[in-house]
Amino acid sequence: MVEKPGLRAAAAERTRRAIVAAARRHLVESGYAGFGMERVAEEAGVTRVTIYRRFGSKLGLLEAVADDLAARSRVVPLLADAEAGDAAAAFRAMVSGLCAFWGTDPDLFRRLISLAAVDPEAQELLGSRERWRYGRITAFVERLAAAGRVRAPFDALGAAAVVGAVTSFPACDEMAARLGVGFAELDGPLTALLASVADLDARGGADGGGTDGGGGRARRAERQRTVVHVVKNGDVPWCDPPG
Repeated sequence: MVEKPGLRAAAAERTRRAIVAAARRHLVESGYAGFGMERVAEEAGVTRVTIYRRFGSKLGLLEAVADDLAARSRVVPLLADAEAGDAAAAFRAMVSGLCAFWGTDPDLFRRLISLAAVDPEAQELLGSRERWRYGRITAFVERLAAAGRVRAPFDALGAAAVVGAVTSFPACDEMAARLGVGFAELDGPLTALLASVADLDARGGADGGGTDGGGGRARRAERQRTVVHVVKNGDVPWCDPPG
C-alpha cells in the first residue's frame, strides 16, 4: 500500500512538533549544557539521526525551539494588529502585545537569555530576534514623534532605546516578580513608566498629541508618581539593549 503524500506530510509535521516539544522541555529542565540530543530523541520517540537530518545541529534545534515560541505567542500578528488607531493607541497596544509575548513561556525565555549570555552562536540567534523587536518598537516610536508626542529631552532614537530596554524580557520579568503580578498585568505599570518618554494620553490635539488641559496634567502627575515609586523600589533593573 502506497502512503499518500498528505499523510506523509502530516506524519512529518507531528514528528517535528514532538521533537521541538521535547527539546523545549529538556532545555528548561536541564539548561543548554545538559541539552543532549539522545534524551530529546528518546522523549520524542525518534532517533538522533532523525533530529540531525531535520535540524542539522544542536543550534538548529535551538532555533526551531525559538521559532516555535514566537509562533505560539503570536507576537507577529499581535504587533501587526497593534498598528491600528492613532499613534498613542497603537503604542499602548504594542506594549500590551509585548507583555503577552513575554508571558507565553517565561521559563523558556529565561533559559534562552541565560544561554545567550555565554554562547556566541546563541547570542546571535537571540540577538537577531531582539533586533527585530527593536525595529518594531522604533516604528511605533517614530509615529509618536511624527505626532509631536515624544517628550524632551528624547528624540525618536533615544525614546526607542528607552522603550526597548524597559520592555525587554529581563526588565519585565523583574518587574512582574517584584509587583507579584503576571506579565499580562504589566501593561499598566509599563505604560505609566513610559509616559515620561512620550505623551500617551488618549485625548489631545492632532493625532491625540498636544496639551489636554488639567485632566491630562493630573494623569501625567499620577503616572510620574508611579514612575518614581517603581524606580525607587528597584523594579526596573539596568538592561543592556542588544546591538
